[in-house]
Amino acid sequence: MLQKQTLFEGLRALPGDESLFRTLGALLDSQADWPELRRLALEQLPHLPRGSRLEAQGAYLGGKACLELGDLRQALSLITRALRLQDDFAYSHHIHGRVLARMGRRAEAIRAQERCAALAPGFPWCWFEIGQLQLESDQMAAGRQALQRALQLAEVQDSGASSLGLFRRALDGVEDRARLEERRAAARHLWPDRPELAPQERLRVIDELALSVEQFSRFLGRIAPEGEEHDDG
Repeated sequence: MLQKQTLFEGLRALPGDESLFRTLGALLDSQADWPELRRLALEQLPHLPRGSRLEAQGAYLGGKACLELGDLRQALSLITRALRLQDDFAYSHHIHGRVLARMGRRAEAIRAQERCAALAPGFPWCWFEIGQLQLESDQMAAGRQALQRALQLAEVQDSGASSLGLFRRALDGVEDRARLEERRAAARHLWPDRPELAPQERLRVIDELALSVEQFSRFLGRIAPEGEEHDDG
């Protein structure tokens, strides 16, 4: 707390000082102190050199803080400013994508995260966001692949990272969703006039058996062309 207060006082005496600003910004960001980070950015942005990378950093930090605080309008304004000043900073694109996703602008959000991935392919969170957005667009295979990549990157970088649990739960959700859709597709084929199966619904034993046979038949139908092609070789 003392270090934070000292740095704020230093910036009041020397507004726009690069060393003080970067040090305090990094400290508040690491502590996830979003109200203070927003205050820092908004107070110091007028004093940072216009058109500089330092101004871009200030706008990025302000945009990130506003996003975490739920102020999407100001977050979008600040992160757009950051990108206009420095388009090659991957994490600004990541925050931009998250803001756009929260605003329901899914296609733009995916493009922003893909730009982040192009600049920082080893950053797990952009792949996680891409996967989530693709799943929302019913792109199951692509979404699963992106989430798997996020998990693999996180495991390599830090096996104890808190993100691992989140990424694994997201992948488990994808698998559960895929199994449910396979079950529903088989049920629709067998009983087209019945209501859609609920996620945890279980049928009579005889119907469950018929459903299992239908699912297995559909599975064989999917792999048959591969098997036939292999046999021809």
